[in-house]
Amino acid sequence: MGERAPGLIGAAAAGRPVLSSLIIAFAAAALAAVAFRGSEPALADVAFSGFAAIALVVAAPAALAAIAPRNFWLRAIYAAIGAGLLLGLRRVVMQTGVVAGPFDLSLALAVAAAALFLLAFGAPLWRSTLALSLIGLAAIVLGAAGGFSIIAIEAARGATIDAAGGVIALATALAAALAIQMSAAFSRLFAEGGANADAAAGAARLAAAPALFSLAVGVSAFALIALSGGAQTEDILIAARLAAGPLAFILAATLFLLPAALSMKAESEKTAVAENRRRAMLRPFLKMMRGVLPPSSAIAASAIFLILATVAAFEAATPPSVGEVALVSAVAAVAAIAFVSLRTALMTALMFAAAGRLAVWAIDLTGAPAPTEAARIIAAAFAAALYAQLFLAWRDRRNPRRKTREVAQLAIADSYFSTIAALIVGAAALAASEAAGLWREGVDAALYAGALGLVGVAAGPALMTAIGALFGRD
Repeated sequence: MGERAPGLIGAAAAGRPVLSSLIIAFAAAALAAVAFRGSEPALADVAFSGFAAIALVVAAPAALAAIAPRNFWLRAIYAAIGAGLLLGLRRVVMQTGVVAGPFDLSLALAVAAAALFLLAFGAPLWRSTLALSLIGLAAIVLGAAGGFSIIAIEAARGATIDAAGGVIALATALAAALAIQMSAAFSRLFAEGGANADAAAGAARLAAAPALFSLAVGVSAFALIALSGGAQTEDILIAARLAAGPLAFILAATLFLLPAALSMKAESEKTAVAENRRRAMLRPFLKMMRGVLPPSSAIAASAIFLILATVAAFEAATPPSVGEVALVSAVAAVAAIAFVSLRTALMTALMFAAAGRLAVWAIDLTGAPAPTEAARIIAAAFAAALYAQLFLAWRDRRNPRRKTREVAQLAIADSYFSTIAALIVGAAALAASEAAGLWREGVDAALYAGALGLVGVAAGPALMTAIGALFGRD
């Protein structure tokens, strides 16, 4: 593997794992000690509900899916039994009327059952990634403690934080997706010959730009929600500031703690074997994609996709709000700066704009009520991070010596299925906020994010191939 500088974050997280972990942990403990000392009991109850929801809905399904059997039929039975047991427990909770404060245990079990079934059924595609990401998913709980503490401190200072639940929901979803992305990068770098510390530092370096992108887009989302609500400039800036603290802390906890843990784990060839087995399993799929999507077909498919999005923009009964339109521009600008690639920014912005209109049109056609504007913007911010995860793999694999389809194939092998896993885990994190009593629109946002993610997964390979063919290999 070619040697590359680990970068500031990679050197801090993987080079000084104990120190960086202690700094994050001490910061969370100090914030919690200050924030909850004189806070309202209701805030502490909601915070503890949030921790429980993250553990039950996000971390537990990932951990159980990571040990799913390899055999297809055994795995299908395992997924069905696991989800069935959770749903059976939910039935018991509903019949007995168990109440756990603001924590909706019934909803949490339902979401956990859905996440477990999907993750376990597709386990061969992301088993190693899920197993390696568990420390990162657990770190979200620590980060959420810091995030809640920041919110409590702001509330004590007299700030009105109407969007606090949405901030925590988006932050946990973005951090979950980041953990999946780093684990996938670690597996690839280790399989290519890197030592644990080098692979962990490389994964942290590769995740630094997506983390910055997630932070900037998340802050922009809440500023634009305030703008769409008719807030004045000062209130918009306050909304952005109040969102920045929890978002930054939760993302930082995952960004530092996961590489630190990966750098200290015992080196085992099982990691490389699992990654090589996964790539070998993908060869028939990649061969099929190569045959189905030559550059000419990819350009035609992308054109049809954009035409459908244009039709949806005119036919959808729910027009885009000012905040949604402005968020497209914010995503494009932040992507160009964070990823230092105009092509990647173009793909991310195109997919972001098109998927939003198609998802809203599909909701209108089904007759279902559209999510609120705030839920749509928050879900779209999460979806933008997923698109960036997929398209960054394409950027990193670009090489003048590689053909267009080869670049797309490598990008798909690197991040396509980890993006799907991140979509499932992140959508569960959004729904967990409603189960915790944090945000009543969590499930709506999760379903809308799922629709946006499915559009990206379906159209992403064609768009990558088309952009690569149109702009050449330089």
